[in-house]
Amino acid sequence: MNWPFKDCRYPLHGKDILDPIKLPGPISEGTVHLWIADLKAWSKHAENLESILSEEERERLDKLKVIDKREEFLCSRGILRIILSGYIAQDPRDLPLKHSPTGKPFLPQARIQFNLSHSGDIFACGICINNQIGLDIQEIYPISSLDRIINNFFSSTEIQYLATLPSRELYQEHFFAIWVAKEAYLKAVGDGIQESFNQHSIIPESPDLSSFRLEHPAPKRDELVWTINALNVGQGFHAALAYDGDLKELERYEIAPENFFIA
Repeated sequence: MNWPFKDCRYPLHGKDILDPIKLPGPISEGTVHLWIADLKAWSKHAENLESILSEEERERLDKLKVIDKREEFLCSRGILRIILSGYIAQDPRDLPLKHSPTGKPFLPQARIQFNLSHSGDIFACGICINNQIGLDIQEIYPISSLDRIINNFFSSTEIQYLATLPSRELYQEHFFAIWVAKEAYLKAVGDGIQESFNQHSIIPESPDLSSFRLEHPAPKRDELVWTINALNVGQGFHAALAYDGDLKELERYEIAPENFFIA
């Protein structure tokens, strides 16, 4: 089943990057706000974004020596802080972001739950209230070792499913779709790729790869009903969102540096 989708494209404006952004309205239970940003556009304002990072984030940034990785981390964390500032009405510099043992960022003692991902020049962040949420994006590219990756990381159920596909093109397309859906689920429960992928099976429910079903979850999570659906973040990408409940509405917003008075 596809989620109701509202493409709001709300034109965010702020007189200063340090001011909490003005949201179009409150977020309600059963709703996810999906935020999209162009990392390349934001990379031109690296100095502004670095000014709102925490000391711990700056230390992590200093350890990244590859320019592309530095820009990805800097922009994604800066954008995340700007977005979250609107939900808790706080200066983005003062957000008390913490990390789980697996590295998942969170806001302690807050109803707001979120997860972010980036690939290529696309950044995305999903935000909801109370429910667990996970999101993953992957830019599509040729993989020479595709069979080895599938045999090492996919479950026997997923391998059997892929073996039924009639062409190599579909084989690769469904691989990416399953991969991001599984990553989104594991990020939602806080495990990430550290937990072996083959402990869970995620199978497409529809021919257009818009929805997925979770099979063989860990026993302690059997009572949760997961909604796992594909997201459209742009041509050349696969993306998915996992949500532990009945998702009633998905609202999409875009955030761009020109929406702020940034020099």
